[in-house]
Amino acid sequence: MVVALTLILTAAFLLPLIGRLELRSSQVLTPLASFAPLAALVAVAATLVALAAAWWLAVILAVPTVFLVGWQLPHRRPKPRPAREPGSSSAESQAVTVRFLTLNALVGRADPAVIFGHVQELQADVLAIEELTPELVASLTDAGLPERLPYSCLDPRPGHTGIGLWSSRPLTPLPPVPGVWNPMPRAELDVGWPVTITVVHPQAPLRGGQPGWQLDLGRLLAALTGTAGQQLVAGDFNASRDHGPFRRLLAAQFADCADAAEHRPWPGFTWPANRRYPPLIRLDHILVSRLGAIVREARTVAVPGTDHRGVLAVIELQPIPSEGQAAPRDSVSSAGHAE
Repeated sequence: MVVALTLILTAAFLLPLIGRLELRSSQVLTPLASFAPLAALVAVAATLVALAAAWWLAVILAVPTVFLVGWQLPHRRPKPRPAREPGSSSAESQAVTVRFLTLNALVGRADPAVIFGHVQELQADVLAIEELTPELVASLTDAGLPERLPYSCLDPRPGHTGIGLWSSRPLTPLPPVPGVWNPMPRAELDVGWPVTITVVHPQAPLRGGQPGWQLDLGRLLAALTGTAGQQLVAGDFNASRDHGPFRRLLAAQFADCADAAEHRPWPGFTWPANRRYPPLIRLDHILVSRLGAIVREARTVAVPGTDHRGVLAVIELQPIPSEGQAAPRDSVSSAGHAE
């Protein structure tokens, strides 16, 4: 009985582990990789049960268990290293704080009054919404959002493909990420210098969507690496750091604000948010290019009507010295453990 239970638990955590390692890409393993945090708990249980059966079996299971648990532990808090020396008059006078809020509105079902309430309470000056419908835009307009965030780049659509961006600072539309399943609009945010914002919502790797999901994230990566200057990337990535394509985004000199913030919750999961149990996965992210940025705070927020939690990031940006000046250093370090 003990051996049988051990085998069942082992099978339950090995599938997410294989998906996480990208040993094989498939319609089953890719979605299961999202559940690596839950698989870590199952792996611990399997190791403890195996200990009652045979010590050598527990030792064997302890190896993947250590890897799974290690991946899910909080990342080492990075030491901020801004583009300019802290305390200098130049750094203090030119730094700009951006309070960025993003939310998947579940086909426009998210409560508009609560969304607007969060914008006011959290003093958000940038708002990105995925699955934005014309009806939700109208409700947010009636609630007074354009008065609070007067600049916008909106592409509302029926269903789950609509997307939009509001800001208290001027926005200049840019060409969107090309060739993706759902629109990924881009805009230039004027904070005294241009910062490129990309709002993302790749195809989910479910029900035959795994190839399209990989293609979307690959084209997003190409667009980001082909863009100069500071960038902010936000939305429902349909991916976590347990997915290889998302880790490749981080490796392209981006940091996940939920990992890099000086003040942050852990684990910061965002989905599913409409169940009786807590969220199990972090699919919603705000990324910032590491150069000239300090992430002061990150948190999740609850909004009735949607199955996602919103994400807020408070980011301090400094202008990057131009060519001919001292080369700036990365301000947000990489994750503290191997991916």
